[in-house]
Amino acid sequence: MARMLALGLRVDLLLALVLAITACGEAGGDVAASGGAVAAIPPGERESTLGPFLAQHWQLPVALQGEPPADFAEAERSLDPATCGACHPKQHAEWSTSLHAAAYSPGLAAQLIDGELAHPSEVRSCQSCHTPLAEQIPFNPALGANPAFDPQLRAQGIPCAGCHVRRHQYYGPPRRADAAAVPEPVPHGGFEVREEYLQSRFCAECHQFFDDPGVNGKPIENTFAEWQQSPQAAVGRQCQDCHMPDRAHLWRGIHDPEMVRQAVDVDLVGVDLAGERLVASLVLSNRDVGHAFPTYVTARVFLAIYQVDASDRELPGTRVEGTIGREVDFGRGVELFDTRVLPRESVRLDYALAARTSAAGLVGRVTVDPDHHYRGLFDLLRTSFDHPEALGMIEEARRQISDSRYTLTEIYRPLDLPLRTRAAGGGAGD
Repeated sequence: MARMLALGLRVDLLLALVLAITACGEAGGDVAASGGAVAAIPPGERESTLGPFLAQHWQLPVALQGEPPADFAEAERSLDPATCGACHPKQHAEWSTSLHAAAYSPGLAAQLIDGELAHPSEVRSCQSCHTPLAEQIPFNPALGANPAFDPQLRAQGIPCAGCHVRRHQYYGPPRRADAAAVPEPVPHGGFEVREEYLQSRFCAECHQFFDDPGVNGKPIENTFAEWQQSPQAAVGRQCQDCHMPDRAHLWRGIHDPEMVRQAVDVDLVGVDLAGERLVASLVLSNRDVGHAFPTYVTARVFLAIYQVDASDRELPGTRVEGTIGREVDFGRGVELFDTRVLPRESVRLDYALAARTSAAGLVGRVTVDPDHHYRGLFDLLRTSFDHPEALGMIEEARRQISDSRYTLTEIYRPLDLPLRTRAAGGGAGD
């Protein structure tokens, strides 16, 4: 349960956020969806799902590396990603821009100082995925202060060693045919080749909450199980194929508009007059996301249809909105809604409002807020934290996500012709 606490919103704030989404405009829109109804991995199946190597590899937090081999040079002993970058500059440069590098964010760090997550056992639990090395954790609940703790390493989130180094033994995927020759002598004794680095199950330990009863039959983090039941998994496409194309260490996801556009289709269809009412539907299809869209509880996708005048100004009272996402009240253990879109499925926002005489066009817009949950959480923590350092971190965390919301697609349909004679098709590029 510890990994869920950072997501918890007070019920009154949470309901206010939901109402702000659903009560916009003259009429509320209904979003019909499958509800992300993917079964959890059965309890006790972690080891059989991961396999023996990964079940051991992902004992988190990763045990202290211990003494390195006597013949290791100083650089070979280091866990600092910058040191790795001396021989792997491309991977280091990519990692530096990723959310993995930012996993120990100000928003997380603040909660490990003040609030419910500041207890030593909770600190250790949260950091198991966000800073997975024992050298990144300041203390052990049983043993006390950690003499090997490296605060600079903790600040670097999920470092190279978090995936690739165990007790100074290096691991990685098979070398590519076009890989450069390895210099002599081989740095850090080479590495052990493991096919698991190219398989989705390598990512499952942090992107699947094993043995989590979850809410409404679904774990809070259920991404690996969603992928397992996807068409992509059926044809052998792995998480790495999309999130690490050409082995890039970028792990782009819902924060990246172009990546989302490559996998999600949006269309404004059925534009017509029914009596004096203007009708249409905004349809979003999960064409190529290999899990629910969005997969986690933090992001929201907002759909809106509204009329505009000849100057492209929105006409008041003509907007209908719907939301795609999953909202959970952690305090009560209740799922308030789940309208996420499973692979190869679609959601539809229907529109039926009076056509304004000044309306020149109809607009369908999809907006993505990757950090919707955190906005509400950080605003709440601003009012509840007392520790000055934690408050400063929360302010910084809130600033960092201030501009993460973006318009995925905006479709304009002019209304200058009789609507019943217009073809309804077309997409965002028309």
